Amino acid sequence: MIWPFRAPLFLAAVLAAVLQRPLGRLAAVLRGRRRTASALLTLGVLFVIVLPLGSIAAFALRESLVGLQYLRDELGVQSVQQLRSGSLPPRAEAMLDRVLQVAHLTRAQVLDGIARVSDSLQAAAPEVLASSGRAAFHTGVMLLALYFLLLDGRRVVEWLWSVSPLQARQTQELMAEFRNVSHASIVGTAVAAVLQGVLMAVGMFIVRVPHALFFGLLTAVASFIPVVGTAIVWVPACIVLAVTGHPTSAIVLAAWSLIFVVGGEHVGKPLLLKGGVEMHTGLVFLSLLGGLEVFGLLGIILGPLIFAFFLSLVRMYRRDFQRQAAGVH
Repeated sequence: MIWPFRAPLFLAAVLAAVLQRPLGRLAAVLRGRRRTASALLTLGVLFVIVLPLGSIAAFALRESLVGLQYLRDELGVQSVQQLRSGSLPPRAEAMLDRVLQVAHLTRAQVLDGIARVSDSLQAAAPEVLASSGRAAFHTGVMLLALYFLLLDGRRVVEWLWSVSPLQARQTQELMAEFRNVSHASIVGTAVAAVLQGVLMAVGMFIVRVPHALFFGLLTAVASFIPVVGTAIVWVPACIVLAVTGHPTSAIVLAAWSLIFVVGGEHVGKPLLLKGGVEMHTGLVFLSLLGGLEVFGLLGIILGPLIFAFFLSLVRMYRRDFQRQAAGVH
């Protein structure tokens, strides 16, 4: 019954583990009113994390549509049929010829690609709408679960201690590992996203791309997307710079993005995570890549968490069970 909600419930558990200390401090300020403190923290997550992310997504979509309309108006292109008939305005014709020359494509190949993309978008539209509604529903489930985990998290932990086949000390050690890894994953991912956004804004400013802060904001949001990540921002920007007669700026931006933005993610994020996890930097890096490959976006948290649990169990086995076996012999 709970399997369809595994992702929001897991996120709620991670956030509840991260917010335990703020919950204790807030409950103390409110003179022990834990229910009120849990409600306030849940509302804080809603207004500080959920709503801003939704607003950024809506803003990015709106600005993308505005930018597309601006491009159409500037080039005088109103339909794909103009590509087929060859009746493009001079500026649009020059840009298209430049793109075809750089990409070594023919006009027929471009038309075929546009038709396929259009068909794919039309077929995916119902699924996108359904996914949006599902995401909103899962967000509500996550917030509700977060409230109850903040309120009764201690009882859940005590119940786990009572049913766990491990000793109470070992179960407590695993719970502490879960809190540490969850905190390190959330903080490390957030800091890495902000850092990538700032670096991208600086790169865009260097090559004099308009609205550099907006592109930095898009990069910070895109850094949470598995596999493609920040490339969905800087790769199109480099292509646009190249085809609009700014090849030097395109090369500079591509080099800046690969070295600082992408390189900073692959080097900085494992170092940020290592600060709260007792793992070698190489293992943290491997756990991030493996987690993203197996679990998608949740793998940013699940990957290091599974590795940390495995290493904790190995340490327990060597410390407790191997020592007991040596004592018996």
